[in-house]
Amino acid sequence: MSGRVDYNPLMRPLSILAILLAAACNRGPEPPPGPVTEAPEVPEAPSTPPGHPPTDHPPVAPAARGGASVDPANPALAGVRWQAHEPLTWRQPSSAMRAAEYVVTGEAGEATMTVFHFPGMGGSVRENIDRWVGQFRTPEGGPVEDSSIETKTIAGLEVTVLDVRGTFSDGMMGGGAPQPDTRMLGAIVAGPHGPIFFKLTGPAATVESAKGAFDELVGSFEPAG
Repeated sequence: MSGRVDYNPLMRPLSILAILLAAACNRGPEPPPGPVTEAPEVPEAPSTPPGHPPTDHPPVAPAARGGASVDPANPALAGVRWQAHEPLTWRQPSSAMRAAEYVVTGEAGEATMTVFHFPGMGGSVRENIDRWVGQFRTPEGGPVEDSSIETKTIAGLEVTVLDVRGTFSDGMMGGGAPQPDTRMLGAIVAGPHGPIFFKLTGPAATVESAKGAFDELVGSFEPAG
């Protein structure tokens, strides 16, 4: 008896077909056709509001209470009330990040005072003061060294005030060209429900015209209710 196996040329295609059919059976059912649903894109937390006056809030913070939360006739926020007088003039906040907004007009240009509160967030007072000062440079491009920082107690509230002047740049993409001869008067109030941030920023001459009103506003801080 011969050990030779006759080769049938039809066997190989049939074998390949059998293997393909078996593999198809083992794959299981195909998913039904339909649109692919992607995970929603989560927006990044804003670091600073755009425009000038500048970055008006601590970095990585959610949207704060809108301007409608502050009554211009009796302004109060996060457990702190204050009084504002001319040339500080109330206007509707231009950003949802701002709880209140005031404007000062002047021949040198407009200055704006913004008010912010970030419940449960905002960083330490020193971190924010250092960041605000860091937005200013000397005409030669170096860091400013003559900023005034003072912490005091007003009606039982700890208040840190800042006065800094120089060439301002908020460091944001699209934030505009550096603004020379800009001044910022800032105040951070340690309120019962977290810090409240006040920043008056604009041309130095315009800010100077409102310094008395800003000092009076800071002196009017008191607990609300």
